[in-house]
Amino acid sequence: MLNVMRFKPSARIKVSGAALNPSGGVEAEIERLWNAEQSRRGKALFNGKILSAMEVDPDWIVGSIVEYRHLIAQRTNPELFHELNVRPVAVSGLLECAAGVLFGRRAKSVTEAAGLWELCPSGGLDVSEAVAGGDVDYRAQILVELREEIGVSADAASKVAPFGIVEDSVTHVIDIGIAISISMSPKEITTAHRNFATKEYEELTIVPRKDLMAFIAKNRECITEVSTALIENAWTI
Repeated sequence: MLNVMRFKPSARIKVSGAALNPSGGVEAEIERLWNAEQSRRGKALFNGKILSAMEVDPDWIVGSIVEYRHLIAQRTNPELFHELNVRPVAVSGLLECAAGVLFGRRAKSVTEAAGLWELCPSGGLDVSEAVAGGDVDYRAQILVELREEIGVSADAASKVAPFGIVEDSVTHVIDIGIAISISMSPKEITTAHRNFATKEYEELTIVPRKDLMAFIAKNRECITEVSTALIENAWTI
Protein backbone atom coordinates (compact mmCIF):
# COMPACT_ATOMS: atom_id res chain seq x y z
CA MET A 1 0.00 0.00 0.00
CA LEU A 2 1.20 3.50 -0.85
CA ASN A 3 0.59 6.50 1.38
CA VAL A 4 0.72 9.92 -0.28
CA MET A 5 1.04 13.32 1.35
CA ARG A 6 1.98 16.83 0.33
CA PHE A 7 5.57 18.03 0.68
CA LYS A 8 5.84 21.81 0.58
CA PRO A 9 8.30 23.60 -1.75
CA SER A 10 9.96 25.06 1.36
CA ALA A 11 10.24 21.68 3.13
CA ARG A 12 13.58 20.64 4.63
CA ILE A 13 15.32 17.42 5.53
CA LYS A 14 17.09 17.52 8.88
CA VAL A 15 19.59 15.02 10.28
CA SER A 16 19.05 13.75 13.81
CA GLY A 17 21.87 12.58 16.03
CA ALA A 18 19.92 9.44 16.96
CA ALA A 19 21.86 6.21 16.45
CA LEU A 20 20.65 2.73 15.58
CA ASN A 21 21.84 0.26 18.24
CA PRO A 22 20.47 -3.24 17.58
CA SER A 23 20.61 -5.83 20.32
CA GLY A 24 23.34 -8.45 20.16
CA GLY A 25 21.08 -11.09 18.68
CA VAL A 26 19.70 -8.73 16.03
CA GLU A 27 23.20 -7.52 15.15
CA ALA A 28 24.31 -11.10 14.57
CA GLU A 29 21.28 -11.66 12.28
CA ILE A 30 22.06 -8.47 10.36
CA GLU A 31 25.62 -9.61 9.77
CA ARG A 32 24.48 -13.08 8.69
CA LEU A 33 22.02 -11.68 6.18
CA TRP A 34 24.55 -9.14 4.90
CA ASN A 35 27.16 -11.85 4.30
CA ALA A 36 24.56 -14.03 2.58
CA GLU A 37 23.60 -11.20 0.24
CA GLN A 38 27.23 -10.58 -0.64
CA SER A 39 27.65 -14.26 -1.48
CA ARG A 40 24.42 -14.32 -3.50
CA ARG A 41 25.44 -11.38 -5.67
CA GLY A 42 28.91 -12.76 -6.19
CA LYS A 43 30.56 -9.46 -5.42
CA ALA A 44 31.27 -7.21 -2.47
CA LEU A 45 28.54 -4.74 -1.52
CA PHE A 46 29.51 -1.32 -0.27
CA ASN A 47 28.17 -0.71 3.22
CA GLY A 48 27.56 3.01 2.84
CA LYS A 49 25.33 5.42 4.73
CA ILE A 50 21.66 6.08 4.02
CA LEU A 51 19.06 8.38 5.53
CA SER A 52 16.24 6.68 7.43
CA ALA A 53 13.18 8.82 8.16
CA MET A 54 12.04 9.17 11.76
CA GLU A 55 9.43 11.94 11.35
CA VAL A 56 7.62 12.89 8.14
CA ASP A 57 5.19 15.75 7.54
CA PRO A 58 4.56 18.38 4.83
CA ASP A 59 7.17 20.76 6.28
CA TRP A 60 10.11 18.49 6.96
CA ILE A 61 11.60 15.05 7.25
CA VAL A 62 13.76 14.28 10.25
CA GLY A 63 16.02 11.31 9.68
CA SER A 64 18.95 9.44 11.15
CA ILE A 65 22.00 8.04 9.40
CA VAL A 66 22.07 4.23 9.26
CA GLU A 67 24.17 1.66 7.45
CA TYR A 68 23.15 0.13 4.14
CA ARG A 69 23.53 -3.35 5.59
CA HIS A 70 20.66 -2.57 7.96
CA LEU A 71 18.41 -1.97 4.96
CA ILE A 72 19.58 -5.15 3.21
CA ALA A 73 18.87 -7.20 6.34
CA GLN A 74 15.43 -5.64 6.77
CA ARG A 75 14.51 -6.29 3.14
CA THR A 76 15.60 -9.91 3.44
CA ASN A 77 13.75 -10.39 6.73
CA PRO A 78 10.86 -7.89 6.95
CA GLU A 79 10.26 -8.86 10.59
CA LEU A 80 13.39 -6.88 11.44
CA PHE A 81 11.50 -3.66 10.71
CA HIS A 82 10.05 -3.80 14.22
CA GLU A 83 13.60 -3.59 15.57
CA LEU A 84 15.38 -1.49 12.95
CA ASN A 85 12.59 0.75 11.61
CA VAL A 86 14.61 1.65 8.50
CA ARG A 87 12.63 3.98 6.20
CA PRO A 88 15.00 4.97 3.36
CA VAL A 89 14.50 8.40 1.78
CA ALA A 90 14.86 8.82 -1.98
CA VAL A 91 14.07 11.45 -4.61
CA SER A 92 11.96 10.98 -7.73
CA GLY A 93 11.90 13.66 -10.41
CA LEU A 94 8.87 14.63 -12.44
CA LEU A 95 10.76 16.12 -15.36
CA GLU A 96 8.71 18.20 -17.78
CA CYS A 97 9.68 19.93 -20.99
CA ALA A 98 7.43 21.70 -23.50
CA ALA A 99 6.56 18.36 -25.11
CA GLY A 100 5.50 16.62 -21.91
CA VAL A 101 6.67 14.48 -18.97
CA LEU A 102 9.73 12.23 -19.18
CA PHE A 103 9.62 8.51 -18.38
CA GLY A 104 12.55 6.12 -18.45
CA ARG A 105 12.44 2.34 -18.89
CA ARG A 106 14.75 0.85 -16.30
CA ALA A 107 17.47 -1.34 -17.72
CA LYS A 108 17.02 -5.08 -17.37
CA SER A 109 20.41 -5.26 -15.63
CA VAL A 110 19.42 -3.16 -12.60
CA THR A 111 18.48 -4.87 -9.34
CA GLU A 112 15.15 -3.12 -8.72
CA ALA A 113 12.12 -2.63 -10.99
CA ALA A 114 14.05 -3.91 -14.01
CA GLY A 115 12.26 -3.26 -17.30
CA LEU A 116 9.61 -1.00 -15.80
CA TRP A 117 8.85 2.59 -16.77
CA GLU A 118 9.29 5.24 -14.10
CA LEU A 119 9.46 8.99 -13.70
CA CYS A 120 13.06 10.04 -13.95
CA PRO A 121 15.58 10.87 -12.76
CA SER A 122 15.46 9.21 -9.35
CA GLY A 123 17.81 7.93 -6.68
CA GLY A 124 18.78 7.72 -3.04
CA LEU A 125 20.15 10.60 -0.99
CA ASP A 126 23.91 11.00 -0.64
CA VAL A 127 24.44 11.43 3.10
CA SER A 128 28.13 10.48 3.17
CA GLU A 129 29.02 13.92 4.54
CA ALA A 130 25.83 14.63 6.51
CA VAL A 131 26.22 15.65 10.15
CA ALA A 132 23.83 15.61 13.08
CA GLY A 133 21.87 18.84 13.28
CA GLY A 134 22.51 19.66 9.64
CA ASP A 135 20.30 19.62 6.55
CA VAL A 136 20.39 17.33 3.50
CA ASP A 137 20.10 19.21 0.21
CA TYR A 138 17.69 16.90 -1.58
CA ARG A 139 17.12 19.45 -4.38
CA ALA A 140 20.81 19.29 -5.24
CA GLN A 141 20.59 15.49 -5.19
CA ILE A 142 17.87 15.35 -7.85
CA LEU A 143 20.06 17.56 -10.07
CA VAL A 144 22.97 15.15 -9.59
CA GLU A 145 20.65 12.35 -10.71
CA LEU A 146 19.54 14.49 -13.68
CA ARG A 147 23.13 14.75 -14.86
CA GLU A 148 24.05 11.12 -14.21
CA GLU A 149 20.91 9.32 -15.39
CA ILE A 150 19.61 11.62 -18.14
CA GLY A 151 22.84 13.38 -19.16
CA VAL A 152 21.30 16.84 -18.69
CA SER A 153 23.20 19.55 -16.83
CA ALA A 154 21.72 21.15 -13.71
CA ASP A 155 21.99 24.49 -15.52
CA ALA A 156 19.16 23.39 -17.82
CA ALA A 157 16.65 23.22 -14.96
CA SER A 158 14.48 26.33 -14.54
CA LYS A 159 12.39 24.90 -11.69
CA VAL A 160 13.15 22.38 -8.95
CA ALA A 161 10.17 22.14 -6.59
CA PRO A 162 9.08 19.30 -4.27
CA PHE A 163 5.37 18.61 -4.27
CA GLY A 164 4.64 15.31 -2.56
CA ILE A 165 5.79 12.21 -0.71
CA VAL A 166 4.95 8.59 -1.42
CA GLU A 167 5.69 6.03 1.29
CA ASP A 168 5.47 2.32 0.55
CA SER A 169 4.07 0.55 3.62
CA VAL A 170 5.67 -2.73 2.53
CA THR A 171 9.21 -1.66 1.59
CA HIS A 172 9.05 1.46 3.83
CA VAL A 173 10.83 3.52 1.15
CA ILE A 174 9.88 7.21 1.14
CA ASP A 175 10.09 8.91 -2.27
CA ILE A 176 10.03 12.70 -2.50
CA GLY A 177 8.40 13.84 -5.73
CA ILE A 178 10.23 16.84 -7.20
CA ALA A 179 8.96 18.74 -10.24
CA ILE A 180 11.72 19.80 -12.64
CA SER A 181 11.24 22.04 -15.68
CA ILE A 182 13.65 22.25 -18.60
CA SER A 183 13.38 23.98 -21.98
CA MET A 184 15.17 21.32 -24.03
CA SER A 185 13.52 19.60 -27.01
CA PRO A 186 12.86 15.85 -27.03
CA LYS A 187 15.73 15.38 -29.49
CA GLU A 188 18.12 17.31 -27.26
CA ILE A 189 17.09 15.21 -24.25
CA THR A 190 17.51 11.87 -26.01
CA THR A 191 20.86 12.98 -27.45
CA ALA A 192 22.10 14.00 -23.98
CA HIS A 193 20.93 10.66 -22.60
CA ARG A 194 22.65 8.69 -25.34
CA ASN A 195 25.94 10.58 -25.09
CA PHE A 196 26.37 11.45 -21.41
CA ALA A 197 24.14 9.33 -19.15
CA THR A 198 24.73 6.12 -17.22
CA LYS A 199 22.90 2.95 -18.27
CA GLU A 200 20.16 3.23 -15.63
CA TYR A 201 17.52 3.66 -18.35
CA GLU A 202 17.58 1.77 -21.61
CA GLU A 203 14.89 3.93 -23.21
CA LEU A 204 13.22 7.32 -22.70
CA THR A 205 9.78 8.50 -23.75
CA ILE A 206 8.04 11.86 -23.37
CA VAL A 207 4.29 11.81 -22.71
CA PRO A 208 2.25 14.99 -23.30
CA ARG A 209 0.56 16.12 -20.11
CA LYS A 210 -2.91 15.71 -21.65
CA ASP A 211 -2.12 12.06 -22.39
CA LEU A 212 -0.67 11.11 -18.98
CA MET A 213 -3.75 9.39 -17.60
CA ALA A 214 -4.23 7.41 -20.81
CA PHE A 215 -0.54 6.41 -20.77
CA ILE A 216 -0.85 5.16 -17.20
CA ALA A 217 -4.10 3.32 -17.91
CA LYS A 218 -2.57 1.55 -20.90
CA ASN A 219 0.76 0.72 -19.24
CA ARG A 220 -0.11 0.44 -15.53
CA GLU A 221 1.43 -3.02 -15.18
CA CYS A 222 4.66 -1.73 -16.73
CA ILE A 223 5.03 1.46 -14.61
CA THR A 224 6.36 1.57 -11.06
CA GLU A 225 3.63 2.12 -8.49
CA VAL A 226 5.46 5.11 -7.01
CA SER A 227 5.52 6.90 -10.38
CA THR A 228 1.82 6.22 -10.90
CA ALA A 229 1.02 7.60 -7.45
CA LEU A 230 3.11 10.72 -8.03
CA ILE A 231 1.45 11.42 -11.39
CA GLU A 232 -2.05 10.87 -10.05
CA ASN A 233 -1.41 13.32 -7.21
CA ALA A 234 1.02 15.80 -8.76
CA TRP A 235 -1.62 18.31 -9.83
CA THR A 236 -3.68 18.16 -6.63
CA ILE A 237 -1.47 17.78 -3.52
